[in-house]
Amino acid sequence: MPRWSPGNGEPLDRYLTRNGCGAWAWVHHLIHWGRVSVNGERCHRYHHRLAPGEVVALDGVPVADTPDRCVLICHKPVGLACSHGAQDAPLIYDIVPEALRHPNLETVGRLDRNTSGLLLLTFDGKFLQRVVAPERKQPKRYRVGYSGTLVADASERAAAGMMIDGYDTPCRPAELLFKTTDSNGLGRATVVISEGRHHQVKRMIAALGGHVERLHRDRIGGLDLPSDLEPGNIRIISAGERVALGAD
Repeated sequence: MPRWSPGNGEPLDRYLTRNGCGAWAWVHHLIHWGRVSVNGERCHRYHHRLAPGEVVALDGVPVADTPDRCVLICHKPVGLACSHGAQDAPLIYDIVPEALRHPNLETVGRLDRNTSGLLLLTFDGKFLQRVVAPERKQPKRYRVGYSGTLVADASERAAAGMMIDGYDTPCRPAELLFKTTDSNGLGRATVVISEGRHHQVKRMIAALGGHVERLHRDRIGGLDLPSDLEPGNIRIISAGERVALGAD
């Protein structure tokens, strides 16, 4: 569970942001201008920790507490870009349900347009950093469909930390497991990496003699893609899923 929960030690700015009072910058303005009160007293401290039962109001109107929608879990389908640029449409943000949209919503890391699977979205910057921070070495598991033939020592090379095109330093040690070919004649492999270099899995497979035709992420940390989350579906992450992710 988080180090705090809604209404119990939660920072004031976060409470306002997740309860629909605006983007982070606007909420900070509201607090600075004295438009926000806690238990009837103006509060100018962005990070005031709310105690159980404290009443937050904006311009004298109580701000009702709602379910924490700061972190969303998504089963990303192929064809959507993790971008805010209109030129990259269609975008992952286009499929976020209206009730879960927020001006500060960002993907936690990216999956390219042709990659499917587990994706997190959040407007909590501290949560985002806890997940993607390099020092955390958060493992990510990918299921790969590839054409071509991988070199005989592919697993050993991945485990040793291999060089890939476009980088001057080797990747962190990774796990590469082979499986049988699928019904389309593609080789199948599972790759687990603990960093997020650009197109890393695709570049690793290319360096080992293959070409990625299909790529699907089904785990981040200890969090598996929920079996009941269909492609294109997005919902609020559960408390148990946050624990499995290990980011709190």
